[in-house]
Amino acid sequence: MSLDITLLRQMITQDSAAISQLKHLLAQERILLEQRKQDELPQIIEQKAILVEQLNNSAKQRQQILNTLGLPANANGWDLFLQRNAATLPLCDEWKILVSEFEDCQKMNDINGKMIARSQQTLSHLLGLLRGKVAAPALYNAQGAKTQHTSSYTVAKA
Repeated sequence: MSLDITLLRQMITQDSAAISQLKHLLAQERILLEQRKQDELPQIIEQKAILVEQLNNSAKQRQQILNTLGLPANANGWDLFLQRNAATLPLCDEWKILVSEFEDCQKMNDINGKMIARSQQTLSHLLGLLRGKVAAPALYNAQGAKTQHTSSYTVAKA
């Protein structure tokens, strides 16, 4: 298989641009989550999906290259591929930067996911209060079995 270094460099450059845009969107998403501006989130989610699809397509291309060369189709295989050819060796540094940026995206996405989960918990709790239902803590009986006492409280009477 002949290597087209220009194509590989272009792939890394495109992935780098996509990850940069994704990091920007994740930062915007976090701001919107902090400000509780949910109406603007669908646009960001749509843009994120497009970028993730683009990154997935690049990953599939890399996987095909590695499969063709008989290398493991994972990050270690790609590192090995770049390091074993003098023509691809200069791409190693760009690839390491790309991987680092991708890891940053994963961390940002995890934080946003935790913020969303916490908002859902808060909303669920508030809805329970409005409905007059309060989640009771789990208690243990004399046999050590977990029990749950549920009770209702009226917030207002008509």
